[in-house]
Amino acid sequence: MNQSECLDFLTRHQPMPADDDWDAECEALDEVVRYLTEHPGIEALPLLLTVFGPGDGYGVYQTIEVAVIQYRAEDVVPLLLENLGSPARDIVYWNAQIAANFPDERLIDPLSILVRSADEDIQAASLIAVGQIKSPRVLALLEEVSRSPLTEEIRELVGNLIDDQRQADIS
Repeated sequence: MNQSECLDFLTRHQPMPADDDWDAECEALDEVVRYLTEHPGIEALPLLLTVFGPGDGYGVYQTIEVAVIQYRAEDVVPLLLENLGSPARDIVYWNAQIAANFPDERLIDPLSILVRSADEDIQAASLIAVGQIKSPRVLALLEEVSRSPLTEEIRELVGNLIDDQRQADIS
């Protein structure tokens, strides 16, 4: 596997099919991600952030995060800003997961929309991501969300994130 083969694979699989529709070729994604983790190339970054299809990619999607965190925030954050507004649910979810590794105030606005998502997975990932950004704006957002109807799990998460923000002395 080389950089060119990785880029070709990712280009042809935008996004990956649902887990139930994976074939032998799709199994190469694991090899692609391992290669790009060891040999990151900026050309692959936008493709990595939009490769997510329905499901968890048989565990491979989690490893994409490891590859992406090697890149500089100034390269990743603009792509996250774009992808958090994607119409594709799985791209939004996984980009929200990855956003937790890049606490940048530019992400507050798109994440503030997603923390109100009816999709509990997207809501939780977005809350965790926005909670990594230590800012009075985030504390105010979390306090506002805490007054909304929430599941017990999400309410507990929001409470913990509010405590973390208050302890961070963000004033």
